[in-house]
Amino acid sequence: MKKFVVSFVALFMGLSMAFANGQQEEKTSANVATDWPTKSIQIVVPFNAGGDTDFHARTYAKYLKDILGQPVSILNVAGANGSAGTIQVRDANPDGYTALFFHDSMLMNKVVGVTDFAQEALDPCCIGVFDHTYILAVNSKSPYKTLGDLIAAAKANPGQLKYASSIGGYTYYLGCLLEKAAGVSFNKVDAGGGSARNAALLAEKIDTNVNPYGVMKPYIDSGDFRALAVFSEKRSQLFPDVPTAKEQGYDVIGSRAYFLAFPKGTDPIIIKKMADAMKQVSENPNYASDIEKAYCVEPGYAGTQATIKYLNDTLAAFEADKNLILGK
Repeated sequence: MKKFVVSFVALFMGLSMAFANGQQEEKTSANVATDWPTKSIQIVVPFNAGGDTDFHARTYAKYLKDILGQPVSILNVAGANGSAGTIQVRDANPDGYTALFFHDSMLMNKVVGVTDFAQEALDPCCIGVFDHTYILAVNSKSPYKTLGDLIAAAKANPGQLKYASSIGGYTYYLGCLLEKAAGVSFNKVDAGGGSARNAALLAEKIDTNVNPYGVMKPYIDSGDFRALAVFSEKRSQLFPDVPTAKEQGYDVIGSRAYFLAFPKGTDPIIIKKMADAMKQVSENPNYASDIEKAYCVEPGYAGTQATIKYLNDTLAAFEADKNLILGK
């Protein structure tokens, strides 16, 4: 009997200590999240420096530093249409000090088989930018004055006009939608990222290029490029002279969202603090001025749940167009 009592007491003390340790661990974890951030935060941009994704990430980082009280640095990890950087963040420690800044191409990478995962492998935080400024442009030396001129030439020369894109990327998808809407077939060539495609159009190695307006703005301002259409519901008030594809008879709408996501398992307290900080940036008039001047983009923001819904809905839309994207 005495032996039984001793064993029971030992078991009780063991359970009590385990419970106390568990409480202490939870308390410590909660304190870590509440105190976040206590050191610099690294945001991975899955493309080279100098593009639109890099610009938007760096602009947010500039303002987040003052709100969060810690430096926010950008690390460019290019490769496989953004997949290399995405994988690096997916596999990082979910401690709130590594995050990914990406856009809809992450979803497209899954649809075309570049990756076997998308947003479900991460903890989305919020959308910081909605870009509705995708335009189709040609070299100003070309004979095409309107989108109708380009489509007529494409119909007369099936599969000949060179449409530049990143194969499997979002601009490739827009090309597929335009082909379907106009009943034409382009020669869709992989001319690299936005900057590389601009260089190819400037050198007249391609016939047309699609990018966010800001990526081509310097060439439009210089007169080297002519914007034929914007793929949005209505004209942008920032470049109102560019007609929509829809008003020219081609119902193609394109936009994408730039979002921030943490590795899976990141504390919800940290995600909320970052989402709140980014919302504060999006409402800053100085931030709005920065993105308007550089990329002709207006501020846009969506919280965590709205971001998850956007990503789920967009992935479903891409999956529905999978055969179109894959050319089947």
